[in-house]
Amino acid sequence: MTGSGRVERGKVMLKEMGVAVALVVADAGMAAANCVPPASTMFACTLRDSERRVEFCQGPAPQDGVPDFYSYNFADGAAPSELYFTTDAPWFSMKYYRGTQNFAGETLGMALEHEGYFYAFYIAGAFGSPIRSAQLHVFDSQDAFQSEAGETEMLRYYCKPETVLVDWTFIGP
Repeated sequence: MTGSGRVERGKVMLKEMGVAVALVVADAGMAAANCVPPASTMFACTLRDSERRVEFCQGPAPQDGVPDFYSYNFADGAAPSELYFTTDAPWFSMKYYRGTQNFAGETLGMALEHEGYFYAFYIAGAFGSPIRSAQLHVFDSQDAFQSEAGETEMLRYYCKPETVLVDWTFIGP
């Protein structure tokens, strides 16, 4: 085989590999490949003591600046999602995580509602700077999510700080 023949064969192999990857992604569905354009990541992290990952995504924002949809994906590494859903609006909270030095003013929570449950992330840190800590909480009602009382969640997970991704343009003041 000539040099140009090897190059052409290499191009064919790369094209075949691209098709195979596309088929695997298509077979896995949106849940395994969350935040695929035009959606973008609002918040994502890998949980401590596991490879489970959570992603909160937002759809594209039309003229009014409000995204068309929001999505939630919770999966173990590259495995199919344990939970995936979309919704049309987020819920916000400035309560709950107080930290050891009472940095409540620098803490934000956002949740997406699905079948009466509120799946929320809380981040602590100053706008635009590295996140000091991040947590994932699950609440069994709107009242529990919006309560000023602490410890109202059903589940709480802690994020590995080095894995936290935040879109400050969406979350910031």
